[in-house]
Amino acid sequence: MATRDLYDGATAKALAKGIGTLERLKLLTMLTYADISAVNPQAMSPWRLEQLWLAYVSTYEELTRELATERIHDAAGHPPEVAQFLEGLPTRYLRTHSAAEIQAHYTLARQLASRPLAIEVQQERGFYRLTLLTKDRPKLLTAVAGAISSFGLDIVAAEAFSNAAGVVVDTFAFADPHNTLELNPSEVERLRGLVRKVVEGTEDVEKLLRGRPKPLLSSRMKFPASVVFKDDPEATATLIEIAAADRPGLLHDLALVFSESGCNIDLVLINTEAHKALDAFYVTYQGAKLTSEMQGTLRTALLAACAGPR
Repeated sequence: MATRDLYDGATAKALAKGIGTLERLKLLTMLTYADISAVNPQAMSPWRLEQLWLAYVSTYEELTRELATERIHDAAGHPPEVAQFLEGLPTRYLRTHSAAEIQAHYTLARQLASRPLAIEVQQERGFYRLTLLTKDRPKLLTAVAGAISSFGLDIVAAEAFSNAAGVVVDTFAFADPHNTLELNPSEVERLRGLVRKVVEGTEDVEKLLRGRPKPLLSSRMKFPASVVFKDDPEATATLIEIAAADRPGLLHDLALVFSESGCNIDLVLINTEAHKALDAFYVTYQGAKLTSEMQGTLRTALLAACAGPR
């Protein structure tokens, strides 16, 4: 690490190739920190700490860089039935999910043989995670995000992938600021049922959102939202990067803009940092990248969605 230029893209590619997955990257980073720090209290100098952080960030970005163009085909090292489930998912899926998570998703996918969708809600360290597998359909992301927000829960991260068979693997990480689920365990089952109803179209998500609990504190920040379109010549979809003050229902409102415009969301990655939403959508229209005219129309609508209801 000390003899390589960490700002050189080749270094990041070499590290990513050798490490392989985000789980290994995190473990290796912590092991390196512990190993150097154990030598003596001064061994982990500020310079070494900065180098370790740069190595982590550059490798993380390289592992997550490819989003839409590379797809899994003939997944090696997996049983045939799991490989069939993985077929067509973005390569990024393998890089960002552990073997245990992949197996759990496959197990949920098997439920689709007897039911239209499979849902799991788990409590993790300081947050909850909802995993949904079903056949792709219009406004799916909009419906699920709205259902979660209507509970007064704050979505802090989300991923949406689809495989070659049209099965969507959606995961939503969310906080429970009102302790609704923790104090009332039965509410977890009610949330699961509500998500099922809005996906199946038997519950009006817009009506639910109008009655959602208000946030304990306003999370609006004093900075302007930004919407940036990126057209990689080699990509099959248009990347739209959105940065805005986070607020309840933001993901639902953004996804609704795409749905009402007739666009298809091929991939979505949602993250929240210090009350700031950093969202990336890979979007197509009728199977092709967005035209300049459509980008202009979407930019106006997305900025309005970021501003939220007046």
